[in-house]
Amino acid sequence: MEKKVENVPFIWMEESKEQLYTPMKGKRKFKSKKKEFVGWGSKPLIEFLQSIGKDTTQNLSHYDVTAIINSYVRESNLFHPKRKKTVVCDEKLHSLFGRKSVSRFKIHDMLEPHFAGYQEEAESEGELFYSSDQEETVSATRKQHSLPKKKVVETPKSCFAAIVPENIKLVYLRRSLVENLVKKPEEFEDKVVGSIVRIKCDPNDYLQKNSHQIVRVTGIRRVSGTDGNTENLLQVSNSVKDIHICMLSDDKFSEEEFQDFQQRIKDGLLQRLTVVELKEKAQRLHEDITKHFG
Repeated sequence: MEKKVENVPFIWMEESKEQLYTPMKGKRKFKSKKKEFVGWGSKPLIEFLQSIGKDTTQNLSHYDVTAIINSYVRESNLFHPKRKKTVVCDEKLHSLFGRKSVSRFKIHDMLEPHFAGYQEEAESEGELFYSSDQEETVSATRKQHSLPKKKVVETPKSCFAAIVPENIKLVYLRRSLVENLVKKPEEFEDKVVGSIVRIKCDPNDYLQKNSHQIVRVTGIRRVSGTDGNTENLLQVSNSVKDIHICMLSDDKFSEEEFQDFQQRIKDGLLQRLTVVELKEKAQRLHEDITKHFG
Protein backbone atom coordinates (compact mmCIF):
# COMPACT_ATOMS: atom_id res chain seq x y z
CA MET A 1 0.00 0.00 0.00
CA GLU A 2 1.05 3.58 -0.24
CA LYS A 3 0.69 6.34 2.26
CA LYS A 4 0.92 9.93 1.12
CA VAL A 5 3.29 12.16 3.02
CA GLU A 6 2.71 15.88 2.93
CA ASN A 7 5.18 17.70 0.68
CA VAL A 8 7.14 14.55 -0.15
CA PRO A 9 6.65 11.61 -2.54
CA PHE A 10 4.75 8.52 -1.45
CA ILE A 11 6.21 6.32 1.28
CA TRP A 12 5.62 2.61 0.87
CA MET A 13 4.70 0.72 4.03
CA GLU A 14 4.93 -2.96 4.85
CA GLU A 15 1.58 -4.66 5.13
CA SER A 16 0.64 -7.92 6.81
CA LYS A 17 -0.37 -10.81 4.55
CA GLU A 18 -2.72 -12.10 7.23
CA GLN A 19 -5.30 -10.47 9.46
CA LEU A 20 -4.73 -10.40 13.18
CA TYR A 21 -7.06 -11.96 15.69
CA THR A 22 -7.61 -10.13 18.98
CA PRO A 23 -9.53 -11.18 22.11
CA MET A 24 -12.95 -9.57 22.50
CA LYS A 25 -12.37 -9.04 26.22
CA GLY A 26 -9.32 -6.88 26.55
CA LYS A 27 -6.34 -6.64 24.23
CA ARG A 28 -3.11 -8.30 25.17
CA LYS A 29 -0.24 -5.85 25.20
CA PHE A 30 3.11 -6.78 23.74
CA LYS A 31 5.65 -4.31 25.06
CA SER A 32 8.93 -4.12 26.87
CA LYS A 33 9.25 -3.89 30.64
CA LYS A 34 7.98 -0.52 31.79
CA LYS A 35 10.69 1.97 32.64
CA GLU A 36 10.79 4.97 34.93
CA PHE A 37 11.05 8.17 32.91
CA VAL A 38 12.57 11.52 33.77
CA GLY A 39 11.08 13.92 31.26
CA TRP A 40 11.80 12.84 27.68
CA GLY A 41 14.02 9.85 28.51
CA SER A 42 14.23 6.87 30.81
CA LYS A 43 16.01 7.28 34.15
CA PRO A 44 18.94 5.01 33.06
CA LEU A 45 19.38 6.99 29.83
CA ILE A 46 19.27 10.39 31.53
CA GLU A 47 21.72 9.23 34.21
CA PHE A 48 24.10 7.88 31.57
CA LEU A 49 24.07 11.12 29.55
CA GLN A 50 24.57 13.23 32.66
CA SER A 51 27.45 11.01 33.80
CA ILE A 52 29.37 11.82 30.59
CA GLY A 53 28.63 15.53 30.81
CA LYS A 54 25.74 15.88 28.36
CA ASP A 55 22.95 18.44 28.83
CA THR A 56 19.63 16.63 29.27
CA THR A 57 17.47 19.70 29.91
CA GLN A 58 16.60 19.80 26.21
CA ASN A 59 15.11 16.86 24.33
CA LEU A 60 17.64 14.83 22.36
CA SER A 61 16.52 12.87 19.32
CA HIS A 62 16.94 9.14 18.91
CA TYR A 63 19.68 9.73 16.34
CA ASP A 64 21.46 12.28 18.55
CA VAL A 65 21.66 9.82 21.44
CA THR A 66 22.84 7.02 19.14
CA ALA A 67 25.61 9.31 17.84
CA ILE A 68 26.60 10.28 21.40
CA ILE A 69 26.90 6.64 22.45
CA ASN A 70 28.85 5.72 19.31
CA SER A 71 31.29 8.55 20.08
CA TYR A 72 31.54 7.47 23.72
CA VAL A 73 32.31 3.89 22.66
CA ARG A 74 35.00 5.06 20.27
CA GLU A 75 36.60 7.52 22.70
CA SER A 76 36.54 4.95 25.53
CA ASN A 77 37.91 2.23 23.23
CA LEU A 78 35.14 -0.22 24.15
CA PHE A 79 35.26 -2.33 20.98
CA HIS A 80 35.95 -6.01 21.52
CA PRO A 81 39.64 -6.69 20.70
CA LYS A 82 38.75 -9.46 18.23
CA ARG A 83 35.12 -8.80 17.27
CA LYS A 84 35.21 -5.18 16.18
CA LYS A 85 31.44 -5.00 15.68
CA THR A 86 30.88 -5.90 19.35
CA VAL A 87 30.91 -3.27 22.09
CA VAL A 88 32.06 -4.38 25.54
CA CYS A 89 29.91 -2.47 28.01
CA ASP A 90 31.64 -0.64 30.82
CA GLU A 91 29.80 0.12 34.06
CA LYS A 92 27.93 3.08 32.57
CA LEU A 93 26.72 1.26 29.46
CA HIS A 94 25.86 -1.83 31.50
CA SER A 95 23.58 0.32 33.65
CA LEU A 96 21.87 1.55 30.48
CA PHE A 97 21.56 -1.68 28.46
CA GLY A 98 21.77 -4.31 31.21
CA ARG A 99 24.22 -6.40 29.16
CA LYS A 100 27.91 -7.18 29.23
CA SER A 101 28.22 -6.59 25.48
CA VAL A 102 26.07 -5.35 22.59
CA SER A 103 26.33 -5.22 18.81
CA ARG A 104 27.28 -1.77 17.59
CA PHE A 105 24.57 -2.02 14.94
CA LYS A 106 21.88 -2.81 17.55
CA ILE A 107 22.50 0.24 19.73
CA HIS A 108 19.91 2.38 17.91
CA ASP A 109 17.22 -0.30 18.30
CA MET A 110 18.07 -0.95 21.96
CA LEU A 111 17.65 2.75 22.74
CA GLU A 112 14.09 2.86 21.41
CA PRO A 113 12.26 1.93 24.67
CA HIS A 114 14.28 4.57 26.53
CA PHE A 115 12.34 7.40 24.85
CA ALA A 116 9.06 8.58 26.38
CA GLY A 117 7.48 9.07 22.96
CA TYR A 118 7.79 5.39 22.10
CA GLN A 119 6.45 4.36 25.50
CA GLU A 120 3.41 6.63 25.17
CA GLU A 121 2.74 5.38 21.64
CA ALA A 122 2.84 1.75 22.75
CA GLU A 123 0.49 2.42 25.67
CA SER A 124 -2.00 4.40 23.60
CA GLU A 125 -2.17 1.78 20.86
CA GLY A 126 -2.35 -1.09 23.32
CA GLU A 127 -0.26 -3.41 21.17
CA LEU A 128 2.59 -3.48 18.73
CA PHE A 129 2.33 -3.53 14.96
CA TYR A 130 4.34 -6.22 13.24
CA SER A 131 6.04 -6.40 9.88
CA SER A 132 5.00 -9.12 7.45
CA ASP A 133 7.82 -11.50 8.40
CA GLN A 134 6.67 -11.45 12.05
CA GLU A 135 2.95 -11.70 11.33
CA GLU A 136 2.63 -15.44 10.83
CA THR A 137 4.15 -16.27 14.22
CA VAL A 138 2.10 -13.66 16.07
CA SER A 139 -1.16 -14.69 14.40
CA ALA A 140 -0.58 -18.36 15.20
CA THR A 141 0.10 -17.52 18.85
CA ARG A 142 -3.03 -15.43 19.17
CA LYS A 143 -5.24 -18.07 17.57
CA GLN A 144 -4.33 -20.43 20.42
CA HIS A 145 -5.69 -17.98 23.01
CA SER A 146 -8.59 -19.43 24.99
CA LEU A 147 -10.71 -16.26 25.00
CA PRO A 148 -13.31 -15.60 22.26
CA LYS A 149 -11.78 -13.91 19.25
CA LYS A 150 -12.92 -11.68 16.46
CA LYS A 151 -11.33 -10.74 13.19
CA VAL A 152 -9.98 -7.25 12.68
CA VAL A 153 -11.86 -5.60 9.82
CA GLU A 154 -8.84 -3.97 8.22
CA THR A 155 -5.47 -5.55 7.59
CA PRO A 156 -3.07 -3.91 10.10
CA LYS A 157 -0.06 -2.10 8.68
CA SER A 158 3.45 -2.61 10.04
CA CYS A 159 5.22 0.24 11.80
CA PHE A 160 8.16 -0.46 9.48
CA ALA A 161 8.60 1.18 6.09
CA ALA A 162 8.82 -1.27 3.20
CA ILE A 163 12.34 -2.05 2.01
CA VAL A 164 11.91 -0.90 -1.59
CA PRO A 165 14.09 1.34 -3.83
CA GLU A 166 11.38 4.06 -3.90
CA ASN A 167 11.72 4.55 -0.13
CA ILE A 168 15.52 4.45 -0.13
CA LYS A 169 15.68 7.15 -2.82
CA LEU A 170 13.72 9.54 -0.57
CA VAL A 171 16.67 9.74 1.85
CA TYR A 172 19.59 8.79 -0.43
CA LEU A 173 22.36 11.42 -0.53
CA ARG A 174 25.08 11.60 -3.18
CA ARG A 175 28.49 13.08 -2.43
CA SER A 176 27.85 16.38 -4.26
CA LEU A 177 24.70 17.01 -2.23
CA VAL A 178 26.45 16.22 1.06
CA GLU A 179 29.20 18.68 0.07
CA ASN A 180 26.50 21.34 -0.34
CA LEU A 181 24.83 20.47 2.96
CA VAL A 182 28.08 20.78 4.92
CA LYS A 183 28.17 24.46 3.99
CA LYS A 184 25.35 24.96 6.51
CA PRO A 185 26.88 23.45 9.67
CA GLU A 186 23.88 24.33 11.84
CA GLU A 187 21.67 22.02 9.72
CA PHE A 188 24.22 19.45 8.55
CA GLU A 189 23.98 16.83 11.30
CA ASP A 190 20.19 17.01 11.55
CA LYS A 191 19.82 16.37 7.82
CA VAL A 192 22.58 13.84 7.22
CA VAL A 193 22.27 11.53 10.25
CA GLY A 194 19.67 8.90 9.36
CA SER A 195 20.14 9.31 5.61
CA ILE A 196 21.52 6.65 3.27
CA VAL A 197 24.77 6.95 1.31
CA ARG A 198 26.86 4.78 -1.02
CA ILE A 199 30.48 3.86 -0.20
CA LYS A 200 33.16 1.51 -1.51
CA CYS A 201 33.25 -1.94 0.05
CA ASP A 202 36.18 -3.08 2.15
CA PRO A 203 38.55 -4.85 -0.30
CA ASN A 204 39.35 -7.36 2.47
CA ASP A 205 35.70 -8.38 2.80
CA TYR A 206 35.70 -11.45 0.57
CA LEU A 207 32.01 -12.11 1.27
CA GLN A 208 31.02 -8.86 -0.44
CA LYS A 209 30.26 -9.41 -4.12
CA ASN A 210 29.71 -5.75 -5.06
CA SER A 211 32.27 -2.96 -5.38
CA HIS A 212 30.02 -0.58 -3.41
CA GLN A 213 27.37 -0.83 -0.72
CA ILE A 214 24.63 1.44 0.56
CA VAL A 215 24.71 2.20 4.28
CA ARG A 216 22.91 4.39 6.77
CA VAL A 217 24.58 7.37 8.45
CA THR A 218 24.40 6.86 12.22
CA GLY A 219 26.46 9.81 13.45
CA ILE A 220 28.86 12.66 12.77
CA ARG A 221 32.35 13.05 14.26
CA ARG A 222 34.08 16.39 13.97
CA VAL A 223 37.88 16.48 13.89
CA SER A 224 40.39 19.29 13.46
CA GLY A 225 42.37 19.16 10.23
CA THR A 226 46.02 20.06 9.73
CA ASP A 227 44.93 23.39 8.24
CA GLY A 228 42.99 24.29 11.39
CA ASN A 229 39.59 23.70 9.82
CA THR A 230 37.05 21.27 11.21
CA GLU A 231 36.20 18.21 9.12
CA ASN A 232 32.97 16.24 9.44
CA LEU A 233 33.44 12.47 9.34
CA LEU A 234 30.44 10.22 8.85
CA GLN A 235 29.81 7.21 11.08
CA VAL A 236 27.87 4.61 9.13
CA SER A 237 26.26 1.25 9.69
CA ASN A 238 28.21 -1.86 8.79
CA SER A 239 31.58 -0.10 9.20
CA VAL A 240 33.79 0.60 12.21
CA LYS A 241 35.75 3.21 10.24
CA ASP A 242 34.71 6.84 9.88
CA ILE A 243 33.95 7.95 6.32
CA HIS A 244 35.31 11.15 4.76
CA ILE A 245 32.74 13.00 2.65
CA CYS A 246 35.08 12.74 -0.36
CA MET A 247 34.79 8.95 -0.08
CA LEU A 248 31.04 8.99 -0.78
CA SER A 249 29.76 7.96 -4.18
CA ASP A 250 28.11 10.50 -6.46
CA ASP A 251 26.31 7.85 -8.52
CA LYS A 252 23.05 5.96 -8.22
CA PHE A 253 23.04 2.67 -6.35
CA SER A 254 22.57 -0.50 -8.40
CA GLU A 255 19.87 -3.15 -8.09
CA GLU A 256 22.47 -5.61 -6.75
CA GLU A 257 23.58 -3.11 -4.09
CA PHE A 258 19.99 -2.52 -3.04
CA GLN A 259 19.38 -6.27 -2.76
CA ASP A 260 22.47 -6.58 -0.56
CA PHE A 261 21.17 -3.74 1.65
CA GLN A 262 17.75 -5.37 1.79
CA GLN A 263 19.23 -8.74 2.77
CA ARG A 264 21.35 -7.22 5.55
CA ILE A 265 18.22 -5.68 7.05
CA LYS A 266 16.36 -8.99 6.85
CA ASP A 267 19.32 -10.73 8.50
CA GLY A 268 19.19 -8.25 11.37
CA LEU A 269 22.58 -6.70 10.57
CA LEU A 270 21.03 -3.29 9.94
CA GLN A 271 18.19 -1.56 11.78
CA ARG A 272 14.88 -1.26 9.97
CA LEU A 273 13.46 2.08 8.94
CA THR A 274 10.20 2.92 10.68
CA VAL A 275 7.52 4.85 8.82
CA VAL A 276 7.88 7.75 11.27
CA GLU A 277 11.67 7.95 10.84
CA LEU A 278 11.47 7.77 7.06
CA LYS A 279 8.70 10.35 6.89
CA GLU A 280 10.56 12.86 9.07
CA LYS A 281 13.86 12.40 7.25
CA ALA A 282 12.23 12.58 3.80
CA GLN A 283 10.50 15.84 4.74
CA ARG A 284 13.80 17.38 5.85
CA LEU A 285 15.64 16.33 2.70
CA HIS A 286 12.95 16.70 0.03
CA GLU A 287 13.66 20.34 -0.85
CA ASP A 288 17.46 19.82 -0.92
CA ILE A 289 17.25 16.70 -3.10
CA THR A 290 14.72 18.32 -5.46
CA LYS A 291 16.79 21.49 -5.93
CA HIS A 292 20.07 19.64 -6.33
CA PHE A 293 18.90 17.15 -8.94
CA GLY A 294 15.81 18.93 -10.25
